[in-house]
Amino acid sequence: MRFSPTTIQASCPACGAPIKAEVRQVIDVGQEPELKRRLLRGQLNVSACPTCSSRVAVATPLAYHDPEKELFLILIPRQMSLSGEEQDKIIGELTNLVMDSLAPEQRKGYLFQPKTFFSMDSLISEILRTEGITDEMIQDQMQKAQLLRELLAQSGDAEAFEKLVREKKDSLDYEFFLFLSASIDQAREDGEKEAAQELSGLRKQLNELVAPSPPPVQETLEEGLTREQLIDQLFEHKDDELLESLVALARPALDYQFFQTLTARIEAVQAEGDSDKAKQLTQLRSKILDLVDELDKEAKAALDRAAALLRRVMESENMEAAVEEEAENIDAAFLTVLEANLVAAQKSEQQEMAEKLASLKEHTLSVLEARLPPEMRLINQLVSEEDTEKRRQLIHDQADVVNEDFLKLLNLIVEDLRAQGQGEAAERLSEIVPDVETMIETSDEQK
Repeated sequence: MRFSPTTIQASCPACGAPIKAEVRQVIDVGQEPELKRRLLRGQLNVSACPTCSSRVAVATPLAYHDPEKELFLILIPRQMSLSGEEQDKIIGELTNLVMDSLAPEQRKGYLFQPKTFFSMDSLISEILRTEGITDEMIQDQMQKAQLLRELLAQSGDAEAFEKLVREKKDSLDYEFFLFLSASIDQAREDGEKEAAQELSGLRKQLNELVAPSPPPVQETLEEGLTREQLIDQLFEHKDDELLESLVALARPALDYQFFQTLTARIEAVQAEGDSDKAKQLTQLRSKILDLVDELDKEAKAALDRAAALLRRVMESENMEAAVEEEAENIDAAFLTVLEANLVAAQKSEQQEMAEKLASLKEHTLSVLEARLPPEMRLINQLVSEEDTEKRRQLIHDQADVVNEDFLKLLNLIVEDLRAQGQGEAAERLSEIVPDVETMIETSDEQK
């Protein structure tokens, strides 16, 4: 059952003029999912004052029902100044409205215990939390929105604008620019052309003052792949699993400049009148942002686990024994955290700590190397050895490992290292490939 909007009388807080406002008092996401989007964007239960044109958020009770998440929330705006008895009456009436709209088998226990909120912000925060968005993320978005409002307010005064940009420079990172781009897209989607133009003008002003100059294009997937080519590659991969793999492989190149390039591509396609492709590119950008966010969260979680493991090892009575006990839990993230702590100790001249960490690093690497298969152990030694002649000596000393399978593995790792931007390590291994091929040919001839 769909709930019809209700017309109520309200007063404009700016000029006091009476307003007739059309409001929703029940949002059932199962019946009208589009209302959720409007609510989260602040487009629901708002009206324009006919006298002063102010945008008015109408204070009205609201029930929010999401049957899939078994979520039932009720808003009783604090500014209505209702007594406890009046609040209970409204909660009961809204609950009955929702219950009566459902089939008997859909009337579940959670509907009898709605969560009550007294501000729209707190209601929206609860909805976002059920989507996996943390309070920290919400606060971060609010701070970005506040900074955006401050910048817009000063954008007409060049001197004041530049002063504000200098003060807020640390906050004007690529994530803020992505937020700004998303705000432009939202304004266009909502048909707010003036707002979209104003935000686009702001982005241009900011680009001139603080946008980082494009860094050298990083090598991803193939040597020499540009951002434009990377966008083409990502656009061609319609399969979600393939796209996910490609994004994971290209993560180092998916920086602020990449998303700026992609946004420029979307705007160019829109200007050409190809709305279908613009929509597809916009959806692609959203998917990539979600995947990057997921990858970064996973990386952070891995680093947090590694940091906790390092603390346990450092606090143990016998670090070497602790490393051996935890060998199965030691991964690249652990080595990254260990190396970062070692560098920090060296820079701050904590000699004793630096020596302790260096010793731990050496023992950890030896433990990990001992657990590797012979061919991986040899490749690890080749990557670590800086001298070419010594690398050649290593493969001759371990000739029993060198065969066609080893050569295939060696070439695969060279390609993988290049894709990850580890050119120096890839070069060390690629230099040894001809020697490995020669050894295999000589061995075949002797058989």
